[in-house]
Amino acid sequence: MAIIDTFLKLMVERRAERLVLVADRVPILLMEGDATELSMPALREDMLRRISSEMIGDEERYEGKYRAANGVDFGYRVQPGGPEWRVEIHTLGVAPRDDPSATDPLTRAVAGFVQPTSASPAMGAIVGEPAANRPDPELVALLCQALSQNASDLFLSSGKQPRIRRNGRISPLDAGTPSRGQILGLVPDEAARGELERSGSVDFAVRWELPDGPRRVRINVFRHLDGVAAAIRPIRRRAPQLVELALPDDLYQLATLPNGLVLVTGVSGSGKSTTLAALVDHLNRTRPRHIITIEDPIEYEHREIQCMIHQREVGSNVESFATGLRAALRESPDVILLGEMRDHDTIAAALTAAETGHLVLSTLHSGSASTAVNRIVDVFPGHQQAHVRAQLALSLRAVVSQRLIPSLAGGLVPAVERLLVTPAVANGIREGQDHFMRNAMLTGSEGGMITLERSLATLVRERLIDRETALRAANDPKVLLHLLE
Repeated sequence: MAIIDTFLKLMVERRAERLVLVADRVPILLMEGDATELSMPALREDMLRRISSEMIGDEERYEGKYRAANGVDFGYRVQPGGPEWRVEIHTLGVAPRDDPSATDPLTRAVAGFVQPTSASPAMGAIVGEPAANRPDPELVALLCQALSQNASDLFLSSGKQPRIRRNGRISPLDAGTPSRGQILGLVPDEAARGELERSGSVDFAVRWELPDGPRRVRINVFRHLDGVAAAIRPIRRRAPQLVELALPDDLYQLATLPNGLVLVTGVSGSGKSTTLAALVDHLNRTRPRHIITIEDPIEYEHREIQCMIHQREVGSNVESFATGLRAALRESPDVILLGEMRDHDTIAAALTAAETGHLVLSTLHSGSASTAVNRIVDVFPGHQQAHVRAQLALSLRAVVSQRLIPSLAGGLVPAVERLLVTPAVANGIREGQDHFMRNAMLTGSEGGMITLERSLATLVRERLIDRETALRAANDPKVLLHLLE
């Protein structure tokens, strides 16, 4: 998406008659005779040159008609060079102003004689932040372009071409290279800038007003050998359903358990948080419950339907996972979503919450369902491990391990391993006998258990992935070969 299309989309949504862009000034809209400044930084002359070239192309016509990405036609007039670079855009049917008078509201606003008549946030604004910390409009346009291509992440690096992640793969974005100043301008306040100076990176979430409405954005800005970079992830507005994720519908049953601990495991980027969001969304649509989430950061914003949902973000609303979890026990929740079990204190608090009658949904970095138990136990010192195994045997209800596998269609499909804690599995956890868990998954398919190899074999038979890809992903390739015979 061209930068100018981002402005034009805003014109359509605001039903504006004209847009005036002047170098080193804040853009101005004319709506029903009133001139309104947009809540964003002033545009540099090089930005005006780029916007002009997007409309003019190679013809060097400084007045004409431009068709936006949404198919709407606009008239434009470009005044290059001179005392100030200026672009004026008008909806068709509104004639360009040949001799604007000094009393014209648009002329007066451009000249700086009037203040904006609307305080509502506009394109690119960070709601609640001062103008100096609002994002560069060129970066807003890059994010809009990434969203239009269904990208999950946008990567910016000073002096390098932007890239996006889509279906797990990195690809370049057809856009200009961001500058160091533009990337550093994303950092919202002095506290965040101090953290960047001290540690070399800073992670934060902000809310931007984009042309299609407000959107929370997670940003990590970091220093590297050649300069500074940023990883930008837009927070999803709607939690997906399991069918959209190509996951089995019977996983919803895990969200309806009355109590205990349910874990979704996998490597980073395997969709663990998305699966949990789908489970919470299912609860929200089907049962009246009080759900408290503790996340770092919040990746999906849930809108209350049947459930009362309180989402808390580590760093903004609560100090840590552990303190948020301990506080949640006094806030009368039915379900607690814990973004990640990452340390001793958090895991101990999660086990206590599961033991005391709450349903705890959480994620864990683990390669398989069976190794998840050992990953939890190993966090604790040796003299506590027998007690932790006893806690897990009583409170753990299920472990779902998932991997995203490259599909023949060019996207990604999930392969799922599921361990349900039966009495035999609970005894294996208590005694530290890992083969109990493996054997239970091998023999418990009728009860809903499944191994990774069986899931991969199903994907091969359904021609979603090829045999070689499945073998590379399998924990035990010999077992997979046997299943494929």
